[in-house]
Amino acid sequence: MIIKHLLSRIGQMILVLFVLSTITFILMKLSPGDPVNKMLHLDVANVSHDKIVQARAQLGLNQPIIVQWWEWFTHMLRLDFGTSIQTQEPVLNELLFFAPPTLTIAFGTLLITLLLSLTLGTLAAVYYHTWIDRTIRVLTSAFVSIPSFFLGMLLIYFVAQKLELLPAAGIDTPAGYILPIIALSIGLSAYHIRLMRSTLIDLYRSREVKASRARGMSESYILFKDIFKPALIPVISIIGMSIGGLIGSTVVIENLFDIPGIGYFLVESIRSRDYPVVQGAVLMTGAFVVIGNAIADIIILFLDPTQRYKHLKPKSLWSRRREGRVKQ
Repeated sequence: MIIKHLLSRIGQMILVLFVLSTITFILMKLSPGDPVNKMLHLDVANVSHDKIVQARAQLGLNQPIIVQWWEWFTHMLRLDFGTSIQTQEPVLNELLFFAPPTLTIAFGTLLITLLLSLTLGTLAAVYYHTWIDRTIRVLTSAFVSIPSFFLGMLLIYFVAQKLELLPAAGIDTPAGYILPIIALSIGLSAYHIRLMRSTLIDLYRSREVKASRARGMSESYILFKDIFKPALIPVISIIGMSIGGLIGSTVVIENLFDIPGIGYFLVESIRSRDYPVVQGAVLMTGAFVVIGNAIADIIILFLDPTQRYKHLKPKSLWSRRREGRVKQ
């Protein structure tokens, strides 16, 4: 069942990436501006018409749109995303160079979000309607409404400039990742803390918990044996769905903290109309999103056994009779 689910997810990933790559290609062609202008600096230099035609032919821009798309798509299947117009380097090499900072920030944000969600959400549910629960609810209500870029600016001003505890820009040291991860994880964690809290409170009211209490089970046994694992399922599912928004926020945070990641590189490539880089970067970030969602689905399969068998069709009466399970 798990292998069948994995194959289904792989097929969905391929379809999503195909649609994403096609839409990105079309949008780049419809966007204003010409990469040849940026490549030859036509706004400040006098370039002959023949050189312009030669540059367009070199980039394949003189061919019909469908031919350009087919050329790009067939090369993409071989993981050949072309050559950057600005740097004249292979796009894949450029993306692999800028990917580690983005992945570090994204993974660190997801890890902090998961830890805060499970810890504070559980505390709020266990100490329901106490000062601990009220404090956590007030904090989450405040942080969920603060945009990550605004929180990032506050962190830069107070933590980096006033207190001089952490660097405000760059990743020359591992400490440079701390403020970006905090800026992204605070708002994302606030929503998931409330989700974990509400899920646990609902499970505390279930019949299974009442039965466990009737059998004399301790509250810690009920929490960690009966309801904690089911409470993880919606949290992990929503975290998987939040990866797309997280990647989008990473683009803003990388430019705010001057971190050379994919988001930073993507913004610079859009400004310079570097079509191959933009298409490759969008495709790579899309791959991160679908892979993250697939991992979340696989984790849910292990947490919830019913998910593994819900797609199985019940055997027909004729099949069961043949197996001797139903008497004639």
